[in-house]
Amino acid sequence: MSNHNAQIKVVIISVMIGGILCLHYLTFPELRFYHAVYRMLFYLPLVLGSLWFGMKGAIYICVSVSVLFFPQAFRQWQGFSLDDFHRLSEGVLYIGIALILGLLVERERKKQRALVRIKSLAAVGKAVSEIAHDMKSPLMAIGGFAKQVSKKLGPDNPDRKKLDLVIKETAHLESMVREMLDFGKPVELQFTEIDFNELVSDSVRVAQPMAKENGIALETGLAPSLPSVVLDAPRVKQILLNLITNAIQASHAGDRVWVYTRLNSLGIVLEVADHGEGIAKEHRESIFHPFFSTRREGTGLGLGIVKKIVETHGGDVSFRINQEKGVTFTVRLPLRPET
Repeated sequence: MSNHNAQIKVVIISVMIGGILCLHYLTFPELRFYHAVYRMLFYLPLVLGSLWFGMKGAIYICVSVSVLFFPQAFRQWQGFSLDDFHRLSEGVLYIGIALILGLLVERERKKQRALVRIKSLAAVGKAVSEIAHDMKSPLMAIGGFAKQVSKKLGPDNPDRKKLDLVIKETAHLESMVREMLDFGKPVELQFTEIDFNELVSDSVRVAQPMAKENGIALETGLAPSLPSVVLDAPRVKQILLNLITNAIQASHAGDRVWVYTRLNSLGIVLEVADHGEGIAKEHRESIFHPFFSTRREGTGLGLGIVKKIVETHGGDVSFRINQEKGVTFTVRLPLRPET
């Protein structure tokens, strides 16, 4: 919504509220039937404000009407008569409807944003998949031939170092292509009942060599007695390894990366915390966007894949900046797939 359109809508709502209040204040208190009709008119700006501005609009209009109408209600107060009780009941109902309308509109907007994001990701994924598929075969050929030639060269041959560099960079490109293909594929889940803490421990063991090579200590804080969960184990392990790898790469030698699990009312919560440099303010809104990366060697698809897998499970992923330094990524997953 543009600022100009928003301003016009605010003016429309303000004029409506002002007009209804004028009717109240200019009509004799004895004409109770008219006042009852005028009070019903307050629902018009409430509905419009909720549709145009969501929960924020509903709350603002509710508060504004309540404050502006209070002198009129006070003037008509009769010592808690039946009419006073009716007006109080209408006020409580008005507040309740404002909150319900705001919640419904916010929920619908969230669904619409998710639908738009899914469609855009599907389009991006299709294009990425086609490009990656065309790149895969030439890269495999380059890597394969380079290895064959390298084996025929002596260890002291100066060209061998150049070929080793070609092999290394080709392997890196192949890894990027695999990520692109993975991002482009639709996520099809194969659900099994698993021990979540055991899956986390396995993933930490897989990441230990990389952590050790970078001088990073991997620590776990696993909640005891977690219930079994029904998830796609390989996909969830992919989530874990992506987050742990990112945390290791963001940390410095001597730092620690923590992996926590806990249970809340909605399901399993996984947290991966590092003590790196954190995420710059200008990058925080883009961190889950495809192809966004602050590292030169990254594809920017790792967190996009994490988000895609988590949301396909019916969960959500977010991050927060730690008080001291670093970032904590939080994944929430349901105990069972939604039916």
